[in-house]
Amino acid sequence: NDKGTLLASGSDDLKIVLWNWMSNKPKVVIPTEHVSNVFQAKFMPFCCDTVIVSAARDGQIFKTSLAYDGSVRESIKVAAHRGAAHKLGMINGDPHVFLSCGEDAVVFSIDLREEEPHKLVTVKEGDADSGGGGGQGRRRKVALYTIFCDPSNSNLFATAGRDQFARIYDRRKLGEEVEPVVKFCPHNLVAQGRHENITCLVYSNDGRELLCSYNDEDIYLFDTRHSSGAEHSKSYRGHRNNATVKGVNFYGPSSEFVVSGSDCGHVFLWDKESEEVVQFLEADQAGVVNCLEPHPFGAFLATSGLDHDVKIWMPTAGETTHLNGLEECIDKNEREREQERQMPHDMMSEHFMRMIMRQFRRSRRHDVDENEDESDSEESEEEESDEGEDEDEGERIVCRQS
Repeated sequence: NDKGTLLASGSDDLKIVLWNWMSNKPKVVIPTEHVSNVFQAKFMPFCCDTVIVSAARDGQIFKTSLAYDGSVRESIKVAAHRGAAHKLGMINGDPHVFLSCGEDAVVFSIDLREEEPHKLVTVKEGDADSGGGGGQGRRRKVALYTIFCDPSNSNLFATAGRDQFARIYDRRKLGEEVEPVVKFCPHNLVAQGRHENITCLVYSNDGRELLCSYNDEDIYLFDTRHSSGAEHSKSYRGHRNNATVKGVNFYGPSSEFVVSGSDCGHVFLWDKESEEVVQFLEADQAGVVNCLEPHPFGAFLATSGLDHDVKIWMPTAGETTHLNGLEECIDKNEREREQERQMPHDMMSEHFMRMIMRQFRRSRRHDVDENEDESDSEESEEEESDEGEDEDEGERIVCRQS
């Protein structure tokens, strides 16, 4: 929360826990109405820590209101994506409005004072912004994994997902066929014609930099003051981002460090300017660290992954870090990355698995809402058609979710 006294975590057990992390005890355990993995839970600002919003694999966005004693007053579904919803975009200082994105390629603006969400944009590849023949080519929906609002300008937000582009939009200039105001991609990925996905992006504290973590690739830093097509300014490597939709974040009061989890179970910290690894922490025994959340003003860092707990870190060591085992770990991660790239991808099996997951989510939602609009089937068929066009364009790495 804004005061840094509580930490909210979501989980595969469909619960949200508000932790009094300094005493290592849960303050409130919220049994949500989600029917699949809770990916993110956030406090709405200036609400005395009584309003929590959450996103999950079932695509549903819930608002949970708490009484001051911690009991649940109400739980309301405020939006629903036709695909998993991984992240929420919190608007700095706004207690009523936030954004959500989903694998249906849609970005919603959700005003808690209104009954229905507002669709801001459906992100598509092959629009006029991509330079694809003036927008005359086939336009394919881009499944979205991440969204983040510019902390220095509440009108701007960045989103990304199942392609290699980070797009920045202006909320004042949106519609179905809108172009992003800025679009970034590392030049080496464009030149090689590869199809890495962006699993997470975040703004720096001052909004001047955008950090993007790519599936089984490096982490890249962009200057948001540059125009579309500008090259990245920094890159960070050594970790491995393959097994899940993995997060990335800045760390430090002036975003001096970059922090990421890794499939090897470690947390990596890089100096932002030198790009060197300055800390290397063994975090999850089960491997794969997904989430990293810095304290709003202290030197604390919360991490979680496939282990069943949340870990809190603080730089209290009295001796210099020697980074024992770092080179061996980086070498192992890079070897496994190259081996993965050399393996042929069975696109038919990947498409079949996505169809199964869509049907599973649809069935679970139907169990809890028998009155769901029958138009779902028509829009779902359209979505499957769009994703089918994606497969025709060539091989694509698909993120496996935790």
